Amino acid sequence: MVPVSREVLVIGMGPGGFGQLTLDAVDAMNRVDVFLVADEEGSDLVWRRSELIRRHVRHAHRIITVLDPAHQHPDDELDAARLATYTQILSGLPDGTVVGFLAWGDPALYDSILRVVDALRGGMSLQVEVIPGVSALQVLAAAHQLALHGAPVHLTTGARLLAEYRPELGDVVVFDDAELACRGLATEFPDLEIFWGAYLGSEDEVLANGPLRDVIDEIARLRAQLHDHHGWVHDTYLLRQPS
Repeated sequence: MVPVSREVLVIGMGPGGFGQLTLDAVDAMNRVDVFLVADEEGSDLVWRRSELIRRHVRHAHRIITVLDPAHQHPDDELDAARLATYTQILSGLPDGTVVGFLAWGDPALYDSILRVVDALRGGMSLQVEVIPGVSALQVLAAAHQLALHGAPVHLTTGARLLAEYRPELGDVVVFDDAELACRGLATEFPDLEIFWGAYLGSEDEVLANGPLRDVIDEIARLRAQLHDHHGWVHDTYLLRQPS
C-alpha cells in the first residue's frame, strides 16, 4: 500500500455569507497547513475566501493564490488545466502537508473542485476528506420562505434545463445558468413561478420572485448590473408550478 503523503480537505463554505460556515468546517479549517485559493480574474472571490480564513483560523497556515485558468482555456479543457496546475503545486509541498480547498456552497452541489481532487489521486498519494457545507438551495429556500417537501425536487443545470423540464418533475432547482435558460419556458408554461437569488446569505443578497414570464427580464437586468458591479455572480433559482 502506498503511504499517504498529503491530506486534502475539501471544505464547504456556503454560497457567500460569512456566517454560513458550520462548526465542522471551522474545525477542519484549523487543521489546514496550506489553503489553495483560486484567483478568478476580475472578482473579489479571493478576498472572500481569505476573509473567512482570517476570521476563523488560528492554526498556523499559508495561503497560496492560484490563478484560475478559466480565462485561458475553453470549458472542455478547464478540468485538465486545473489538474495540471494543482498537480504542480501539491507536488512541491512537503510530505504530511494538510491542504485545504474552500468550496462554494456544498461541494457535492456547487463546485467543480471534487472532480479535480479525484483526478489528482490518479497521480499522487492523497487522503481526501469532504466536509459538507450549507448549500445555495438551502439558503434560497430560506430566503423565499419555501418548504421543500411534499413534492419531488429536481436538481439540474441551465445547460440541461430545456431538454429536461416537465411539470411532473415538481420543484426544479437550477444551478450554473448564466444565460437564464428558463426564459425558454415562459411561453409554454405561462403559470410557472421563479424564485431567484444571488449572493445568497451575504450582505449583498438580492432576491426576486414571481411569474416567470413577468419577472425574467427584470432578473436578467439585475444579473447584468450585479456582474458589472462585483465582477462575478453566483445565483440560483427554483421553478415551481402554482398549486
